[in-house]
Amino acid sequence: MLRLVTSIVLLLLVAQPALAASGKAMGVDPAARLEDKSGAKTLVVGTDVFIGDRVVTDAKGLVQLLFSDKTKLVVGPRSALVIEDYLLREDGSGGKFAINALSGTFRFVTGGAPKDRYLITTPTGTVGVRGTAFDLNVHQDHYSLLLFHGAVVMCNTARKCITVDDFCDVGMADLTDARLLGNTDDFVGAERTSMRGMFPWAVSESDLLRPFWVAQARQCLNRAVVPNQTDAGAGNPDSDPQVPQRPSRQQPGLQTGPKG
Repeated sequence: MLRLVTSIVLLLLVAQPALAASGKAMGVDPAARLEDKSGAKTLVVGTDVFIGDRVVTDAKGLVQLLFSDKTKLVVGPRSALVIEDYLLREDGSGGKFAINALSGTFRFVTGGAPKDRYLITTPTGTVGVRGTAFDLNVHQDHYSLLLFHGAVVMCNTARKCITVDDFCDVGMADLTDARLLGNTDDFVGAERTSMRGMFPWAVSESDLLRPFWVAQARQCLNRAVVPNQTDAGAGNPDSDPQVPQRPSRQQPGLQTGPKG
């Protein structure tokens, strides 16, 4: 009788959908924690992340998460996010993958699920994903995004939206507007230096595991720019092959906030 009961329990466990955990921590640097219904605990490699969990890092924290649909998410130093929803299986069936990026720096690379099922919320708006790799910098009064591949729709809370769909383009949304700031080639001097602080993995990916690198991402802020030949963007410890420069567009203003 005991064997029969054990067999039934095992069959029921096998039959359950593979949705127990939303993702898994593949890389964790010190000073990162997971906050869930039972309280807070230190994040370590191999920790499962569930719907409703909050990931928080301090000044030296870094978390690299891999989800079952192969979506990759990096949470940088001094950052916080909540896994709002995750109903995706490896075959792409299910509901939405939604995260709330509360503050800090993030990298997001979509996996194999339908692109309309991804949604990122920030304090000042949302990011709709269309098959994409990008870095995100979030503050309480605005958020900025650097696109590598694909396209995104950036909206603020007033429902003003823009589409960002070109390699190395930067968009920003705040409480009053959403706008394209331009291409990284447009920024020189102090604005370019600020941009490199906002999107550190477009400068160097040495802190990330190789699967979390994005092809050509480091070309965005490490290409030489004219006329400022002494710009901080000239050097690159991870050196990617150079690509031809794009024609420069009219330089826009850049809004920045305190880092982190």
